[in-house]
Amino acid sequence: MKDKMKKWLSDYVRESQLPSRKKRIDAQSLEDYIIKNKFKNPINYQVENGYQIFVQVIKELNNEGVITPVKKSVLNGRRPSIHTQWWLLPAPIESTWNDSKILAFSDLLNLNKYRLHPEWQTEAEWNRVEIIYQFLKAKDKYQWVTREERAFQLFGEEKYFSYEGRVLLQRLQLSLDDLKAKVYGEPFVFWPSPNSLISEAKTVLIVENLSFYHTCRQLLNQGKSIKGLQPELLIYGEGKKIEKSFNFLNEITNKSDLTIYYVGDIDPEGWGIYVRLKESYPQENIQIALSIYDLLLENARTNKTETEQTTNTSYLKHVIEELEQHGRTDMATKVKELWEHKRRIPQEALSLDTIES
Repeated sequence: MKDKMKKWLSDYVRESQLPSRKKRIDAQSLEDYIIKNKFKNPINYQVENGYQIFVQVIKELNNEGVITPVKKSVLNGRRPSIHTQWWLLPAPIESTWNDSKILAFSDLLNLNKYRLHPEWQTEAEWNRVEIIYQFLKAKDKYQWVTREERAFQLFGEEKYFSYEGRVLLQRLQLSLDDLKAKVYGEPFVFWPSPNSLISEAKTVLIVENLSFYHTCRQLLNQGKSIKGLQPELLIYGEGKKIEKSFNFLNEITNKSDLTIYYVGDIDPEGWGIYVRLKESYPQENIQIALSIYDLLLENARTNKTETEQTTNTSYLKHVIEELEQHGRTDMATKVKELWEHKRRIPQEALSLDTIES
């Protein structure tokens, strides 16, 4: 009887299985189905010791990975007890890719993840895998290009590796480097100090705002320092844009022993840009341009912080700790007071008049 009931229950639940997600089923509903459709009435079910056999079959289906109990479901209170609610696990999907083709591609590609996930084995996916394989076979004849150029070359869609193509590479355990493709930094506006080679720059100053960028540019052209700083390279950060364009430094400098100073508005947004740069590029020597911030704090009037600015206090904490590490508790105190009183000092407070006065 147990074998019969197992076949009945197995056939019944497998008809209800979904291909990609689990489904909740009720133990009492399963038992009612067996009683009504197989035993015809409760008396025959009891005579055959039906409940005890039903429990045995449920446990076997659980052990075989067909069903699993809903952990928070209660027991049914009968002897022996079982959970009242169960998950019917997704139906297994058979591998559809030819083993010989998988083996043929395995000299250049790792297809182990596809073996573990037969649901990924579609004809369209195989076509994409084959495109990657054919490129890798002839990789040596190709030049390094941008991510978008390689995506268009291979798949006719320049943004392919920015979105769904990233999943394909993850499944194949490949990187853009494997495809000789790079994400180049977005260009930023910059100005070299006179008689300096950009590629040999050792000191860089990033300023957040355009007005102050032009002020600094004029000082450099006159051979003057910017409050003690004489960078070989001046960069207009353009607010938050520098967070995405920072990598462009790799294209114009050799990055050897580079010291990068940053100055922005004294407000939550300005400090946020600085802290995020530090966190995003921990390998770089990015520092607060202390002397310029000193000048802002000493000579500038304050105004109200713009209401739409974020006020992530972790940025303030980071800046305070860094200033204190430099022995600048005086500046840390002023910065904290401005933050708490929702006051700000924009870079526009510094001009050729105020810097040289």
